[in-house]
Amino acid sequence: MAFEQQHSPPLRGGESLLQRFRDKTVPIHRHTIWYYFGGMTLFLFSVQVVTGILLLLYYRPTAESAFESVQFIMAEVSFGWLIRSIHSWSANLMILTLFIHMASVYLTRAYRRPREATWISGVGLLVVVLGFGFSGYLLPWNKLAFFATQVGTQIVGSVPIVGSFLLKFLRGGENVTGATITRFYAFHVAILPATATALLALHLLLVQLYGMSTPPDYKAGRTMRFFPNFLLRDIVGWLVALGVLAALAAIFPWDLGVKADPFAPAPKGIRPEWFFVWMFQTLKIVPAHVWIFEGERVAILGFGLLLVLIAAVPLLEARSSSVRPSASGWFTMLGWILLLYVFVMTLSGYLETPVFASTLQEAAPDELFKSDIHNQRGITCGDCHKDNPQPEKREVAALCARCHSDLNYMRRFNPQMRVDQFAEYQTSVHGMRNARGDENVATCTSCHSVHDIRRVRDPRSPVYPTQIASTCAKCHSDTKRMAAYKIPANQFDKYRKSVHATALLDRHDLAAPSCNNCHGNHGARPPGVDSVASVCGQCHRQEKDLFGKSPHAQPFQNLGLAGCVVCHENHEIRKTDDRMLSTEGIGVCSACHSDDASVMKIRDMQSSILKLRLDIDTASETLERAERAGMEISKTKFNLEQVHAELVKARVSVHAFSPEKIAELTNPAMTMTAAAHKNADRALEEVAFRRRGLGYALIAIAVTIIGLILKIREIESR
Repeated sequence: MAFEQQHSPPLRGGESLLQRFRDKTVPIHRHTIWYYFGGMTLFLFSVQVVTGILLLLYYRPTAESAFESVQFIMAEVSFGWLIRSIHSWSANLMILTLFIHMASVYLTRAYRRPREATWISGVGLLVVVLGFGFSGYLLPWNKLAFFATQVGTQIVGSVPIVGSFLLKFLRGGENVTGATITRFYAFHVAILPATATALLALHLLLVQLYGMSTPPDYKAGRTMRFFPNFLLRDIVGWLVALGVLAALAAIFPWDLGVKADPFAPAPKGIRPEWFFVWMFQTLKIVPAHVWIFEGERVAILGFGLLLVLIAAVPLLEARSSSVRPSASGWFTMLGWILLLYVFVMTLSGYLETPVFASTLQEAAPDELFKSDIHNQRGITCGDCHKDNPQPEKREVAALCARCHSDLNYMRRFNPQMRVDQFAEYQTSVHGMRNARGDENVATCTSCHSVHDIRRVRDPRSPVYPTQIASTCAKCHSDTKRMAAYKIPANQFDKYRKSVHATALLDRHDLAAPSCNNCHGNHGARPPGVDSVASVCGQCHRQEKDLFGKSPHAQPFQNLGLAGCVVCHENHEIRKTDDRMLSTEGIGVCSACHSDDASVMKIRDMQSSILKLRLDIDTASETLERAERAGMEISKTKFNLEQVHAELVKARVSVHAFSPEKIAELTNPAMTMTAAAHKNADRALEEVAFRRRGLGYALIAIAVTIIGLILKIREIESR
């Protein structure tokens, strides 16, 4: 719908703004409702200013103090949680209402002459408001904000020509650090507010100068006075926004999250704030190269060009309409297409499922060799096959060793690369059998591939941590091959059920062990009975030390029992369970202990551990209820995590077979758990208090809205 008629005449000489305000009228038509979103955006901006000033009284913009200061505001300052939540929610609602306001202006073509400058100033305000959202997101210095800022600033760094400068300018250096917080803080509380104030003043002045536009089918005479009729309706909208804000802040307080750790891995599914998600998704679908240019740079340039085109729409449409009157319809259609695209891409950003696994496809050797690490380092086919076009399997290791055992040669590529792989291989079970002419045993290409050899750190490499078990299983799950060595072929099936495989393959925890961590890499061989505890002790050091001092260590050694394996098995290592410490059911103690004295010790240890675990579970359940209600309970959760650490120590101390040692750990932990439970109960009481307060506030807002509506009817009935 085109807005063409200018309702209010421009200011005449000598006419005051105050008189113009009193005489101002607002047209009434079927699109009048969109007028209120501009005022609602202004109201939410005012809320931002007030709550932001209050937050400044306690916030400290440093990497060491930012998170703790926000935590203090939410947990210690009276109604600090409410101020911070209203500030965060109003920021998001302000961006939403501004989007709606801009879309309504565009789709109703209210930007047409003489309101071109009004539209351009509005586009400038949109950019500034998005800057507020981007800069304010980092200030709490939590994990999600830290990594989202890394991604966002890296995207800005892809801007052609000036990208490197912009990256350093935004971050205050090469990386996201404490300097970035200071830089973003300056943007958020000084530069952007000053810019927004200037643009807002200009925008409001232009609105007063040129009035509100009307559609072509508007019937002259259908108007209402701006004061008090329209203003009272505007206030009703503000009160509705205030009620929504209060409900969101009380029922869904803005989460603080976990403090940022620059050395921690990025969380899965990291994405920017919702208003930038459509850009983030667009970057994912853009090809790596567009003609001769990098795809990401082309996309960034496209976003900038899109913004310029949106700002220039009034000028472009006026020029096109002068040549072809029907051209204005194309601009409206393009606006709908852009809105649909933004909506679909934003929705896809929240619905997509990350894919972490990849499979290697069979291809011809020359195709595979394109991604081979040797090809990338300038090594050709002839370097391996010149003297022996088709080496036998028993010759492969020695062939690889011609380069990989040459220290001077390998230093050309990596000064820290090992050159003892072949020597280790010769001491392994595989190497010794290979030396005797056994063609079935593994050699270098069995594990590393043949023509598609990749870096160990490449997730597609067969020797990447998550792929190692599958690589070993190619041989060790082959029943026919293993039958010749009288070795079972079910190790991989057992390992897949183990706690180690769950951590490594399901949770992608690269610190969890695979086959090579216990058996070795190039010098792979099964650990001896007397070395099992040492192998397990590489990770489980405390358990190893306690077991070595326990009454079990010497008898196990005398009986030729393989330490840890007796209770935990070898490949199918189950997740430890407190019920294992028992002489009944799934307990592992009954295999050796049946005398009354030992049974009593076992029961005492189990009783202490189970009681502490029950207390922790009860306190955790109460804390989760409080956290779901939006309470800031991070300190109490931290204390409970410390208690859980004591529970882990108590479980580990089982290996010392001493009830007294376990009690020394569980008794103080139970006292800490009781305190955590008490804090959780207080948090739930606070939740009830907040919701009662919300109810009273909403009733007051509703009564005020009803009063305003009645007042409007009274005024208009005169």
